[in-house]
This record gives sequence, structure tokens and C-alpha cells, in this order.
Amino acid sequence: MYRESSDNGSSGASFSASRRSFIKGARVALGAGAAYGALAVLGSKNANAWGGRTPFPGGGGGGASCFLAGTRIRTDAGLVAVEDSRIGDAVLTESGEAKPIKWIGKLEASSVAPVKIAKFAIDGKAPHRDLYITPRHSIYIDGYLIPAINLVNGITITDNSKSDLSTFTYYHIEFDTHEVIRAEGLAVESYLAQSGVDFSNANEYLALYGPRAYAMAPFAPILSYNGRKNELASYVRSTLACVYDIRTPLDKIRDRIADQAELAKAA
Repeated sequence: MYRESSDNGSSGASFSASRRSFIKGARVALGAGAAYGALAVLGSKNANAWGGRTPFPGGGGGGASCFLAGTRIRTDAGLVAVEDSRIGDAVLTESGEAKPIKWIGKLEASSVAPVKIAKFAIDGKAPHRDLYITPRHSIYIDGYLIPAINLVNGITITDNSKSDLSTFTYYHIEFDTHEVIRAEGLAVESYLAQSGVDFSNANEYLALYGPRAYAMAPFAPILSYNGRKNELASYVRSTLACVYDIRTPLDKIRDRIADQAELAKAA
């Protein structure tokens, strides 16, 4: 049974959703000066980790990243549920080229509930319907790959979704290279293969290709907070942005999506 480890685990929704109250409270009660002091206390030496671009094994944030069964992938023959895909099927990639599937990994997980990305959550246009992926599965935004867990806002992007289920069936699609494909209309990563095969049907891969002894280069830079201390520091930077904007690219992307969610909720 697969279990994915994560510094931003199943309680990430409540932590990330606290961004709204944190920013409001800091601006009212603390003021920009106190917020800046909090940023210093958290440690500027961690600046590289705030929005760091280090690729992690198995996908955008560490551990295999996957699609929940039922997710539809854009192929040259139209939308196909990931579990119905087959080796050799041509999937449309970000470049516009259709590339053949090399392999499809499958996981049965009991402890990793998916992140839910609600319809139109990212830019008002995508995804086309609710999308469920593992927390470390990366979304492609503004030329970066960002693990879904780092975009949780408690409104349009929530983690620990479908927690009433006892097990989850996940799939991932591998190509010869790391690619960006469309799942429910949203640009997301294909499997970022590392050495070894971390899926329950690994024997199938070994029979077809033998042991994997290489790691793919990521399609784009990967941005991740790498822990809650760094995510809290990002909230401080967002608080200060009205006075002096020192936000990282990841901060700006997350804030843009969260602000859009707030506006939609208030409408």
C-alpha cells in the first residue's frame, strides 16, 4: 500500500486557509513594521527555500504524484479517463505535439487524500470541471511547476478531499521525457520519473523496460515552500506587499488564485 510523506500533510487545508485571517489580522493588529519583524525572526537564510526550484523525486513535490481515477486526459482522440488510457496512446502536450504514452503507473493509497481543484479555480477558465490530484502533483502556471498543496486556499483549492473514502486509486502517465499535459483542461505535469519505480504495478514496467536507472529533467522550474515555516513566511510577505512587495513568484501566483477565490465567494 502506497503512502506519500509530506511536510504539508492532510492538515494543509486549515493551515493554508488561514492565510486570509493571518493577513487581515497582521495588517490590523501588528502593522507593517511588526510583520516585517516577524519575517526577520522566521529567518532570511531560508529565502532560497521560499519558492525554491529544487525538483523532488516522483513529481513536483516529493513522492509519486498522480491523478485520481476518473480524471480525463486530453488525447488526439479527445478526452479519455486516465484509467482507460493505454501504452502507445497519443496525448497532447504543452508544445502542441501529441506524444505516445510510455507507461501508466497505478497506486492504491489509504492515507493520501487528493487535493481538489474546483472548476475554473486557476484562472476562471480551467479546470473545466473539478480535478483531483495528489498533493505533490504539480500544476503548470506562468512557466513554473507548482505542487497543488502549495496553492490550497480553503475555498477553490482544498486538500483532504473525498476523505470519506477508505482507499484511493491513482494513476500517472509517463512519457520518454517530462511533459505538461491537459487534465480536465488544466495544464499539469506528466510523471517525473526518478530512478526506481514507485507504483504498485512496477513489475509491469520492469518486464517492459527493465530497471530504471535514470532521472528525468523537469519540464520547467519547480516552485515549492518546502515546509510550514516557509509557508508562514510567505504569508508575512503577502501581508507586507501593500507596503513593500518582496513576494516570490510562488507567493504571487498563490495570492492571485486565492484573491480570485475570495472575490468569487463574495459575489
